[in-house]
Amino acid sequence: MTSRRNRCGLGVALSIGSLCLSFNAPARAQDEPAANPTPAASDASAPNPAEAPAGTPAEKPAVAPEKATTEAAPPAPQAPPTEATASGTSVEREKTVSLLGIELLPGSAYPAVQTRGIKYGSLWLTFHGQQWPYMPQIAEKKGLRVGFSGSLWSDLSYTHITAESRGDHDQKRWLTQTRGVLRVTPTYNADNGWFAQGNAEFVVHGDMQPDPLTKTLGSTDDLYVRVGKWNVFDVTVGRFQGWEIANHFGMGLEQNTLERAGALFQGGSAARPTDGYGLSYFWDRQDSLLGGYAVHVYPTKYLRAEVLGHLGAGTATSNPYQLDIRPAAILDVGWMKLKAGLEYGKAKPQDVQALQSDTRSGYGFAAQFVVNPWVEFGGSFARGFHDAVDNKGQALLEASDTVSTYGGFLNASPGYEPLVFGLGAFNNTREDMRPDNATGPHQGKNDTNDQLQLFGAVQYTLWQQLYFKFVLSHASNHVEHFSQGIYTNSGLSGRFRAMILF
Repeated sequence: MTSRRNRCGLGVALSIGSLCLSFNAPARAQDEPAANPTPAASDASAPNPAEAPAGTPAEKPAVAPEKATTEAAPPAPQAPPTEATASGTSVEREKTVSLLGIELLPGSAYPAVQTRGIKYGSLWLTFHGQQWPYMPQIAEKKGLRVGFSGSLWSDLSYTHITAESRGDHDQKRWLTQTRGVLRVTPTYNADNGWFAQGNAEFVVHGDMQPDPLTKTLGSTDDLYVRVGKWNVFDVTVGRFQGWEIANHFGMGLEQNTLERAGALFQGGSAARPTDGYGLSYFWDRQDSLLGGYAVHVYPTKYLRAEVLGHLGAGTATSNPYQLDIRPAAILDVGWMKLKAGLEYGKAKPQDVQALQSDTRSGYGFAAQFVVNPWVEFGGSFARGFHDAVDNKGQALLEASDTVSTYGGFLNASPGYEPLVFGLGAFNNTREDMRPDNATGPHQGKNDTNDQLQLFGAVQYTLWQQLYFKFVLSHASNHVEHFSQGIYTNSGLSGRFRAMILF
């Protein structure tokens, strides 16, 4: 960890470091902030810790009234400061962090301007477009400090795939995946809410084989620079994900998991099941020399908007340049969250004479609801269009397609916060643009690849940071293809995850 330069000697720095650890709460994405980050984000329903519960008897006076004029009462002990601070933590913690310039991010760094979701549920682990890590000015002083946070998880997965496709046999697969992320967030706060923030997420994998593309054992998730004004606007450039709109799947079907692939065969003749679409052509972090640029605005505490684009050298065509745009908006009133967006992008070779191109566009929307602290649920729909053109300017009909995903999820906590149950069902479809001209049952039809995915999950959280989750899922992949025939492969999967957030 790095620290801000100060005038203290080594001995003083070590003493202060010990003091910092005594009240430096771990940063947890699942922690609610100790205080609302701004007056605009205050929740009238939140209890005031300074107020006594109803029915509490009044305290007896320290000195009898008749003796008050003759005996001086001893000074009452001073209660620790309870007033809200800019960072949502204690005054003492702010002083220590201000001196050291480093911190393990507290719960207030993960904002909840509105209720994110039921505690420990999947919506609660999503920030719905809010600025995070939220690290405003502390002690009304300008300065730079560095925050640390991250996660580690390990998945043990099993799947059994039943084959109908020609030449394929049933498969059983066991898989163990581990992944860790260390997030380093330097933030400079100026006056009047202005800030500059960087974010770097260093990723390590349990698989010690080098990545086939990067030839390295590690990788990077986010890597960006952000400048703006807290709770008003910001401009972000670098490598990062866009806002989640129609690609929230509840407590299952997570990225980088075996169940997400569904009834996927290793080898064999079966086509890869469609992964569907969730306004996701340009949502995720882009590789190659392709950078992200975004403007975020927060006109009210209920409404947020993002305009995201990428510019640079992508991978869609041979030696291409790529330009895309993805506007999205979120209306969040706590118990209801409405999300919608569009996207459009095109990649072409850098040779201006080349006719080859790859164009993608789509739209999506979602509605999510929270009945806190019992239930959260939501549904979404998205449709995407892919048009590929070869170097002669002719449409590549088999590579061009329309994809869509629709479905919903439900998470519930039976009045016991650490225990959460989840259900979900999503249908993914793909249809290419090439009609089959051969005589037979598929004549005149386009190739289709449809996958229905169902899951159930149960999760228990220990010590507010350690998550244990089991997911049972089923996938049915129905394919109608001009050369592979008509078949339905299915898969039954189980996954156990242990995860710690810090």
